[in-house]
Amino acid sequence: MALGLVSIGTGTASAAPAGKQVAATHQIGTLKEWASGIPSSFHRGGTINVTLSYTQKSRDFLAPAGFALSLWNFSAPGFKQMRGISATWWNPVHHRWEKASYYDSTGLIGLNLPGYSPTVKVASGKVGHVYLHVTFSKTAYTGTWHFEPMVGGYWLLTPKGTYDSNYLGDSRSQYTSVLRP
Repeated sequence: MALGLVSIGTGTASAAPAGKQVAATHQIGTLKEWASGIPSSFHRGGTINVTLSYTQKSRDFLAPAGFALSLWNFSAPGFKQMRGISATWWNPVHHRWEKASYYDSTGLIGLNLPGYSPTVKVASGKVGHVYLHVTFSKTAYTGTWHFEPMVGGYWLLTPKGTYDSNYLGDSRSQYTSVLRP
């Protein structure tokens, strides 16, 4: 059986067995993402402790596949946004601090949950949290940094545990902070 994963940006998924027709997907609720711990300014060589938070309102359970922190600085060249930046995160499945799963050079820290089945589930109205330590070394670009926390893809599960092929409307908060020499 092919299961669908809603990737952020596409807005659709299919949870039907391969080769089967599926009714058109539609929005069945909302997903909201925000962060705390981002200071108004800090210095190179510093680490900020960020809490990514998320909640959803729908008839289903949200099962994230991973998380991400998008960050960009208009002073940095496009494919060098991540120069001098590293991160660790508290993996809620492994119950330990781990290095970020990946970095996209255009400004994304990716945090993947293990496997291809839902391991974290959040009921409607409940809040989930992800904890990160983001370090800006002496080689990171100074200036204004923009931060956008996000759930990096998800499944929707009905109360009976079956996959729902619909999707949630997405609302993310953005933050800025000035990195000083």
